[in-house]
Amino acid sequence: MKIVSKEEMKALEIENANRYGVDEWLMMEHAAISLFLAVEDEMENLYGKNVLVVAGKGNNGGDAMASARNFIEAGCNVEVLLALGEPTGKLPKKHLEILKKMGIRVEKYESSNKEKVKVMIQNADVVLDGILGTGASSLVSDELKMLIDLINEYSKYTVSVDLPSGLESNTGKILGRSIQADMTVTFGLLKSGMLLYPGKEYCGKIKIGRIGLAPALMKEMNLKGELITFNDAKNYLPYRPRQSHKGTFGRVVIISGSRKYTGAPVLVVSGALRVGAGLVTVGVPQPFNTVVTSTMPEAISFPLPATQDGFLAVNARQNIEALMEKADVLAIGPGLGTNFETGEVIKWLISTFDKPIILDADALNLLSKDIENVTFSQKMAITPHPGEFARLISKDVKEIISNPVKYAVDFAVQKNVHVLLKGATTVIATPEGRYYLNVTGNTGLATGGSGDVLTGMIAGLVAQKVSLENALKLAAYVHGRAAELYAEKNNEASLIPQNLVDNIPKVLKELTLK
Repeated sequence: MKIVSKEEMKALEIENANRYGVDEWLMMEHAAISLFLAVEDEMENLYGKNVLVVAGKGNNGGDAMASARNFIEAGCNVEVLLALGEPTGKLPKKHLEILKKMGIRVEKYESSNKEKVKVMIQNADVVLDGILGTGASSLVSDELKMLIDLINEYSKYTVSVDLPSGLESNTGKILGRSIQADMTVTFGLLKSGMLLYPGKEYCGKIKIGRIGLAPALMKEMNLKGELITFNDAKNYLPYRPRQSHKGTFGRVVIISGSRKYTGAPVLVVSGALRVGAGLVTVGVPQPFNTVVTSTMPEAISFPLPATQDGFLAVNARQNIEALMEKADVLAIGPGLGTNFETGEVIKWLISTFDKPIILDADALNLLSKDIENVTFSQKMAITPHPGEFARLISKDVKEIISNPVKYAVDFAVQKNVHVLLKGATTVIATPEGRYYLNVTGNTGLATGGSGDVLTGMIAGLVAQKVSLENALKLAAYVHGRAAELYAEKNNEASLIPQNLVDNIPKVLKELTLK
């Protein structure tokens, strides 16, 4: 499902008007009907309901006021509250004039009539929030904050028009204060800020209203963003021919673990095996490879030379070279630690192995120490959480979280590498500048080791000839969905990585049956 930035949406609307003659008036009428139908579908019988239209000065207010006529026709009692004074745009002015001619009560919001406005909100069964649209980028005024607070406190049911007022469309940032919607009816296409935090928490139920955009135009515009859906995940599943053997489903080699982190290799192996990899070999500094042997007999555990303090030694290269000969994909990083010698091995690996490589955890921490001299390629994917990514790009974690799409895409393009930036909404960015958002998952994933499972899953899918890009998308979806399935019968706070491993088969079954 396509996602747009506000700049892309504006360009779409302009081109739609220029090429097909679907001008602002027609699109606003489409939006008005779509908004009404979405509310009607949600509330069923609207007859006799009180609807308060809270309108701003621009086209967002115009959409809300145009829709008011549909509510009137359905037998609703409609009132209009002008949140920012008289509208300035030609179309919003026209729609307000129509409503006035129809005898609809119109009030202007001012801090001095706060009590009157409060009563209007309390009396409404539905409040339509058409104050600010996708173009909003500056902090809301103190006076508007008071109105937003009144709506949030006293509205029985709030429907935001296109986007909750006070939400930044691209990033999901809150511009000082935002409407807390029960439902958002967005027009044309999803806006990225509706899927990113904190914005996602303010949208409520999301419905998409049609405004007459030509499908051919949306394809032609080469929109950069997509939401990963159930059907997408289903289509990415690897083909498994009946006449097959373990070699058919690929060979994964994992370099993981150390004296401090003996469990990490087990989790990576588990992820790779559970998504269907044919053969999984894991190289672990000796003697800690025996932890894998005793826990996961399904994997081949290979001892690698270790430093005196139990980390991967630089003289492990010859041993790893033997492992690499038959590998289809290499996963490096979880539990390795940040020993200097280990870092030298990782730099050698990424300059030598010419097949897909998944880099995670300590592999990224080690590379961040000399990132300017690291050469990535399109065959590589990095899978950092915000802290690891902050070290890679020398930015503050808060800054990355405030605009994850920008930072993930910028790094992917500049370094010619795939990026999976973990988060409440995971961002996957490609070297070509495309990005994908995954929204499956819950807070249970915020636990040590869950990312190790994901690394193994990605490698296991790539081994089965799923493209690196699609493997990242499918693994992210399944990983998050496994957490959701666990939470259906358990408290999500109790989730541990093994629960993810146990639920991966259920998600894969779900994808193949429906």
